[in-house]
Amino acid sequence: MEVSSPEQAVLDPDLVFSVARHHPEITTAGRLGLDRVEQALAYGMVPLGLPLPEGKRDLVVMEDRREAVALEIEGQVARLIRRRELLEQGRRALDGAPVALVAAEAKTRVRARTSDELNFPDLPGPIKLEVSRTLDIDELTGLEDAELRERLVNDPQLAQALEQALTDVAQRLWQLRELVGEADDSWTFENLGERLYRICRSNHQPNDILRRWEEVADTWLRERAVARGRNFVNSEFDFAKFERLFPRARTMGRKLVLVIGPTNSGKTHRAMTALRQAETGFYLAPLRLLALEVMDRLNRDGTPTTLLTGEEEIRVPDARHTASTIEMLDPEIPVDVAVIDEIQMLSDKDRGWAWTAALMGVAARTVYLLGAPEVLPLIKRMAHHLNEPLEVVSLERKSPLHMIEQRLEYEDVRKGDALIAFSRRNVHLVRDMVQAKGLTAAVIYGALAPEVRRREAERFTSGEAQVVVATDAIGMGLNLPIRRVLFTTLEKFDGVEQRELLPTELKQIAGRAGRYGHHEAGEFGIVGKGTAARLQALWNRPDNAFGPKTMLTVRPTRAMVARLAGRIGTHNMQLLVDCFAAAKTAGSPYRVSDLSSLRRLAQELDERDIGFEEKLSLLFMPCDLEKEVDARFFHQMLRAVESGEPVPLGLVVPLRMDRLDDYALEELSRSCDLYYWASRKFARLFPDRKAVEERRGQVAGRLSELLASTARRRQGKPHGGPRPGGPGPNGGPGGKPAPGFRGAPRKRYGPKRG
Repeated sequence: MEVSSPEQAVLDPDLVFSVARHHPEITTAGRLGLDRVEQALAYGMVPLGLPLPEGKRDLVVMEDRREAVALEIEGQVARLIRRRELLEQGRRALDGAPVALVAAEAKTRVRARTSDELNFPDLPGPIKLEVSRTLDIDELTGLEDAELRERLVNDPQLAQALEQALTDVAQRLWQLRELVGEADDSWTFENLGERLYRICRSNHQPNDILRRWEEVADTWLRERAVARGRNFVNSEFDFAKFERLFPRARTMGRKLVLVIGPTNSGKTHRAMTALRQAETGFYLAPLRLLALEVMDRLNRDGTPTTLLTGEEEIRVPDARHTASTIEMLDPEIPVDVAVIDEIQMLSDKDRGWAWTAALMGVAARTVYLLGAPEVLPLIKRMAHHLNEPLEVVSLERKSPLHMIEQRLEYEDVRKGDALIAFSRRNVHLVRDMVQAKGLTAAVIYGALAPEVRRREAERFTSGEAQVVVATDAIGMGLNLPIRRVLFTTLEKFDGVEQRELLPTELKQIAGRAGRYGHHEAGEFGIVGKGTAARLQALWNRPDNAFGPKTMLTVRPTRAMVARLAGRIGTHNMQLLVDCFAAAKTAGSPYRVSDLSSLRRLAQELDERDIGFEEKLSLLFMPCDLEKEVDARFFHQMLRAVESGEPVPLGLVVPLRMDRLDDYALEELSRSCDLYYWASRKFARLFPDRKAVEERRGQVAGRLSELLASTARRRQGKPHGGPRPGGPGPNGGPGGKPAPGFRGAPRKRYGPKRG
């Protein structure tokens, strides 16, 4: 074999340039900002002094380093020549052999490459696998063709690498085949094999094939789980026939009694009479406060009744009646009479699924449905769909209700009025405003615990508070001696957008005015912001919430998710939720509710190393991750369940509360509710169940005291509000309304008037 000498090698200008241009000590005259190579001498740099291609002869190097750099480049060029000739010899000597010699990434090394094919059942064809190992050119230089062929064909390391690659790939295929198992649908190993084989058509590197197979297999298994899950949901649960998921209710021979009428028409009284006369019964409420009031009423009347909500449980001896929030319904328990209150909540986008489940699933011989008159067409349609008899009882208001025909100012607010705002912040702003006018006020809104809302209601009922300022939470479950209902705005934020009030919302709230037995008539109107004309228009506007196209929302239960997981063999909560989200309901009166909140919980759960049963419980935890206090406690629960370390109550709710404001106390009250729920599901991890009941009462008491003391401080101030010159209740001076409220000072322009 002939080998070129370095003297010959340096005569190749292109090869010299390809090596020299990458040398760290070599640059060009152009990079130095010079026009000619000769000018580089001023910087102590000289031409390289080696043959270079025409037009590329501007390479320069430090004068004292030129000889050493030139020798280094000559040596590299010589090795490149030797590698090129070695590769040419390899092509000649290895012709027809299972081994090939190719260039390696390093310019002084080569790669010996060999391949073989693996045949596996149910794959479209054989899998070609290639392995290689790198060698320095010095290891092979000087060998004759026959010696080179013998050396590489019988290389033990290369043979061992090929055998290992064949074994690894075959083993992984057997594992995937076992994982897929026998299938009675199209999701067979042969189906997966087609995707795996596509990877191998142009890729023959074993490690890269195995890596990409993992991605393909994961995707395929997820797609199979989703497809099988959706099929299982549609065949086994069939949300299009949601009512069939409640076989006990379907065999009860139920009778539906729809009691409709405006607020203050006696709907609840009629239902309570039926409950008291029944041996067993359910009362299903939209709010914990309503369930608590009904429990108290039935127990006072001699009907032992248990309370059951997500945040509270009060067992009464010998009780055969239960008052609960609607989400707590157990459709497997049969009763004589069930009462579903506020049935118009069927159209609620967030919680309507619970009313759907109750209407379809409550196992009662007689089911009383209480609600607004607007719900009648929807209930008639559903009764026909269920093929169940329907009796309609229509009631009239016991006292007349009139609209005030002009907008009122805050100076017109009087004792016995209820002012309606639609956020906690605005409730407090309005409260401060009316108190600045010399009136005492109670407040009622959703963030307050039921105990606090009851105490605030008692303050208003007893006359301690002259007016009540509330959100639309006043529209359910509170019978107050309200003379007039005054809306401070005709818009609300519904969690998605700021919108005008719906007619049913207006009527539900306005109907609280003129309670029978306290006032001969009720009035409603607008105060501050808005016009009486707009109020009248909204009141008379048709409500499409219960039209012929209205569909009832449905949602999976804990048991459904568990069954689905067992069927498709996955504990991925997001995947399970997605299967239900895609359930088919076309042509039915149902649609799947928005499961985004469930999916967000599922995403958090999938990131944790906890058991499936624990995941199931936490997936249906009554919390909203959009709320900071709920999200904080939820993550604390996740850490506790994952680590197995108990969480004493003191880590969640501090013992001292004397320096906390009302907002902090509201958060503590919510934390108590969540801790109580956790103590029922994970008693070992959240051991202070009795203590949290006591602490919740203490928080409620402290918050009630704080709200009442705020009212007393305002009442003790001179008419007009705070001290002279001090800030007003809404940030305005001297008790003036804050900007945005009627009565606030207008900004004037131009010269001051004398």
